[in-house]
Amino acid sequence: MAEFKIPQLRRKKERGEPIVSITAYDLFTAHLARDAGVDFVLVGDSMANVLQGHSTTVPVSLEDVIYHTRIVVRALPDMLVIGDMPFGTFKVSADETVHNALALFKETGCGAVKMEGADESNLDATARLKRIGVPVMGHLGLLPQRVHATGGYRIQGRSEKSRQRLLAEAQALQDAGAFAVVLECVESRCAEAITRALKVPTIGIGSGPHTDGQILVIHDALGMHAEYLPSFARRFANLYADGVEALREYTGAVRARTFPGPGEYTMVPQKAADESDNEGAQTA
Repeated sequence: MAEFKIPQLRRKKERGEPIVSITAYDLFTAHLARDAGVDFVLVGDSMANVLQGHSTTVPVSLEDVIYHTRIVVRALPDMLVIGDMPFGTFKVSADETVHNALALFKETGCGAVKMEGADESNLDATARLKRIGVPVMGHLGLLPQRVHATGGYRIQGRSEKSRQRLLAEAQALQDAGAFAVVLECVESRCAEAITRALKVPTIGIGSGPHTDGQILVIHDALGMHAEYLPSFARRFANLYADGVEALREYTGAVRARTFPGPGEYTMVPQKAADESDNEGAQTA
C-alpha cells in the first residue's frame, strides 16, 4: 500500500496540510510512530548516532540500513517507510547508486529511498530509479554525511549565493523525479522560498515553520537519550528520565526482595506438591 501514500503527500501540500514524519528503527519505535498517526516514517542513517553511539552518520553500512528497514516495514505494512541511503552507497557513480538503491528497495520492501545532495550522479540516478519504479526523496541543506568535508554542522542558505544554489538544486531534484525534498538546517526564509517554488513537498528539520512538513529523530522528540539535544529539536517527553526512575524502582525492589511478589512467579500448592512427590515415589 505504500505506493499509494506518496501521492497523498503531494495532495497535502496542495491543500496546505502539514505533513508529519518521524524516524523509526525497530518494532518499538515503529509502533509508536504508527499509533501517533504520522504520515510517513524514515529509517534514517541517524541510527549511527542514536543506536550505535557514533558521532557522525558516516559509519552506517547499507547492511545496517537494510536490517533495520526490514524490521520497520514488517511492523508498518500499511505505512510509507523510507530507507536512507548511507554514506558511500551513492555519488560514486549513477550505476552504483542505482544498484545500491535497488538492493535497499527490493530487500526491505520499503516504499522509497532517500539520499543526500544533488550532484550529477544523484540526479541521473534519481531519474533512472523513477523510471524503474523506485521513488526517491531528496535531501538538501546540511548534509550530515559530509560534515567532515564541510567543517561541521552549519546553517545553510544564509548568503544569496547559497540560497540560489539550494533553490537550483531543489528544482533539479524535482525535475529528475524526486517526490519530496528534505531541507535540513536551511535558513528559514530560504526554506520558505524553496517550498513556494517547488510542486513537490518539502520536509523540514531545523529549517523553520514554512516547509510543507516536519521530521524529527524520534529519540530527540521523546527524550530517549541523555546526550546533547539539537537546538532545532523539541523534547515532547523525557523517556530517558522516566526509564531511569523506573529501573531504580526495579533495582530497589529486587534488593528489598519485594520483587518478584505474589502472582509474579509460579508456586505449586503444598498439597499438590506432596501428591506429585508421592506419585513419583510409587513409580520409581
